[in-house]
Amino acid sequence: MLVAFCSKFIVNSISNVIASGTISTTFISLILFLIVRNAAKYIIAVTVACKDKISLVINVTIKSSI
Repeated sequence: MLVAFCSKFIVNSISNVIASGTISTTFISLILFLIVRNAAKYIIAVTVACKDKISLVINVTIKSSI
């Protein structure tokens, strides 16, 4: 539910940013693509960290960085 709310907020904000003309549509698209692509890794890292499995968190984080 929180993800849906945040997604709607981001989508509605994009039109205002593009209308202001300070940032191009291509730039915003690339940034959002990278964030969404890595969102699953971030969620896994946080979930596993809550379960005190630090070695798995480090493994996910290092692989994400590479």
